[in-house]
Amino acid sequence: MRLARWLRLLGADVIVDASLTGAEILKVARAQGRILVTRDKRLRTASDVLFVEANTIRSQLREMVARLGLDPGTIALARCSRCNQVLIEVARELVSGRVPPYVFASQDRFAECGECGRIYWPATHPARIRAMLDSIAF
Repeated sequence: MRLARWLRLLGADVIVDASLTGAEILKVARAQGRILVTRDKRLRTASDVLFVEANTIRSQLREMVARLGLDPGTIALARCSRCNQVLIEVARELVSGRVPPYVFASQDRFAECGECGRIYWPATHPARIRAMLDSIAF
């Protein structure tokens, strides 16, 4: 799940469903024309599966950036890190009372997930993401 969130922050369209078995998620991936990224060794030989070799999140992220052709220099922040939905820009007035008062007072731009309602703003979050990505030697 942690890798999925990082891939979403880089703009990748990622679904996760822990309730499905490996075979079931492979079936869903194939039906939706997706690539399955997994550590399930039983699925390792399927041609449309990317088996994650690395063990640590930093190494896994480095591996997936290289194998999927993602650009770590671009923090897309276009998808909800929780549920994968595309974020929608919302007027500042619409988030009043839904974000901490100091955030509302100090930020001008907000985006919302239409699925889970989570609110995003550009303050320190992108800086922390950038620091993490910069700490990984791509």
